Amino acid sequence: MNIILIRNSQANQANIHLSRVKLLALGALFMVLGPLALVYAGFQWGQLHGEVPPAEMQARWDSEAVRYRQDLAEAKQQAQHSLSALAMRLGQLQGHIIRLDALGQRLTDEAGLDKGEFDFENPPAQGGPSESDWRQQIGVMDFLTSLESLERQLKDRDHQMGALSSLLMNRNVYNEVVPSGRPIISGWISSYFGIRADPFTGQKEMHQGVDFAGKEGSDVLALGSGIVTWADKRFGYGNLVEINHGDGYTTRYGHNKEILVKVGQTIKKDERIALMGSSGRSTGPHVHLEVWHNGRAVDPMRYIASR
Repeated sequence: MNIILIRNSQANQANIHLSRVKLLALGALFMVLGPLALVYAGFQWGQLHGEVPPAEMQARWDSEAVRYRQDLAEAKQQAQHSLSALAMRLGQLQGHIIRLDALGQRLTDEAGLDKGEFDFENPPAQGGPSESDWRQQIGVMDFLTSLESLERQLKDRDHQMGALSSLLMNRNVYNEVVPSGRPIISGWISSYFGIRADPFTGQKEMHQGVDFAGKEGSDVLALGSGIVTWADKRFGYGNLVEINHGDGYTTRYGHNKEILVKVGQTIKKDERIALMGSSGRSTGPHVHLEVWHNGRAVDPMRYIASR
């Protein structure tokens, strides 16, 4: 094989003669060096374009996998701690429900209410974590189930306690407003409601109240909470105190020695409103008590006996 080399700057040319053996040796050399050159060129190209050799890539993946496993383990541990804390709180809330049930049951018993309407005897859902449970793995579904059960318990107890509170409040308001009891601490009834002989004329007349006799200057008490609508002299009553209790109820306290309240003043049940006397049309120290309901005088004994 002949190879002819020609120089541009000169007209001379050179002939190179390759024998068959040299040609085979040169081909073998190219076969060995060619792949190596390609590998080297690929490595240099990868470095320039950001690619990583497989061995280094594997090492990087192994390192990332180790870090991800560590992060996952930490996340699981944190979640476990959070569930344990929530489970402890769940147990505390269940304890609150038990105490709430005990309170509701006691209020129901003391108020004499129908137990069928207010059921505080059924035990709340159990399953709160014990001390050993906190060190064990807590199932998420079990926790959510207990939480939903607790939510239903709280809603039920809230509804019952709200109804019970409203009922007791109405009962307390009724007890505070509706007249009941006696207008004096000590003394006796000297005249009842109804037809009687008038102490001044002897003729039969309607007596619209009940008279309580006692020691002059002793306290006169309000039979219920309300607002003072009269606190002055009135014909026949002498020094009179009148209280509007609402719901159509009004009480009058006559023949007082001294009035201790003013018109517009808010009065509580059993509060001192006057001192017993004998002012007006009276034969001696006493309190003339009248109870009016919806504009009509009614027998005070119904309210006196209800205390």
